[in-house]
Amino acid sequence: VSPAAHRSRLLMSVAGPAVGTLYDVPVSNNGARCRMVIYYKGITPSDVAIVSPMELGGLQSDEYLRANPQGKMPLLVLSDGEAVPESDTIARFLCHQFESLGPALLPTDPVHAARVDKICRLHDVYLGAVQPAMYKMASSGFPPFGAFGSRREALEEIGKQLQVLESYADSTGPYIAGAEPTLADCTVFPTAVFWRYMLPKFDVFEEKELFGPKLTAWWEHMAADTGGAKVLAEIEDALQSWEAKGRWDPIMGAGTRDTSDPTIFDKILAKEIPSDVVYEDDLVLAFRDIAPAAPTHVLLIPKLRDGLTQLQKATAEHKAILGHMLAVAVPAVAAKEGLESYRLVINDGAESCQSVFHLHMHILGGKELSWPPGVPQ
Repeated sequence: VSPAAHRSRLLMSVAGPAVGTLYDVPVSNNGARCRMVIYYKGITPSDVAIVSPMELGGLQSDEYLRANPQGKMPLLVLSDGEAVPESDTIARFLCHQFESLGPALLPTDPVHAARVDKICRLHDVYLGAVQPAMYKMASSGFPPFGAFGSRREALEEIGKQLQVLESYADSTGPYIAGAEPTLADCTVFPTAVFWRYMLPKFDVFEEKELFGPKLTAWWEHMAADTGGAKVLAEIEDALQSWEAKGRWDPIMGAGTRDTSDPTIFDKILAKEIPSDVVYEDDLVLAFRDIAPAAPTHVLLIPKLRDGLTQLQKATAEHKAILGHMLAVAVPAVAAKEGLESYRLVINDGAESCQSVFHLHMHILGGKELSWPPGVPQ
């Protein structure tokens, strides 16, 4: 389909609204940024209609992908057929297009505008980038943890960035950047609904306060604010539907927890039992086996078991720690021990002689080793 023909087809699909059509669904926090602008400004469906992407066949349909090659929501298609993706771009367009309606949302004072923009930027770069860790299953593809190796690390990063957001929030309020609502409120509040609903499900956040005093006061105001209350209801209704379908049941740290018994390795990690440490970093500990089967016999364990009692329990959640053990820790141990060759063994299950159910690798060397191992002589 030629660009002109595609433009014509989009024009037909948005023939009603004077300005354009916003393709979005209620659960989308990024889309809700745009919806909040619409609600604050009092923009009517005759100017901007809000419809499901299914109207174009869904996010992965040819029609939708021609309009937004990223296949993501939200998407604004203007009345002339111009496609405008990305929530921040759409929200700013709506603020400018309907400047005369409702609150300005984009301050004209340079300092105030900079405060609003730095909050939006913090959200988009440092908080939004890892939000899938709150609700997406890890799969055979790259896990949904952004730049972090595990879900736990990504969730801890959210907690860290919430502290930064607390420091950015206006001390008098009631809005996050001052006395009047701004694009910063439209940007952050929908994701705050996610944080409040999802983060308490995870053991990382048990018995922890999510928000500091400024964000708590801001949340309470926004939940009662006309624009905020509407978005809160929209998103929470959709999240409750996810809950009813068991969305978090299989996710490690939320519906699924490591409930296996502690092992002797936990006591070694807690320094309750001494060990001869060969290598240690933030993720792993390597120490000498007390019953060595070779001149060099080192055990390598992840510090956080996180359900990894044995190798066959590994999932896509564990890709980073397993890769770290193999590509970082094992070579470090071998180098420190002066091993030019060695055997790496993982016993997986009781019948293969696994006696401690906390995944561990045996690094053996220092002599010529026979093959095959484990065969009675």
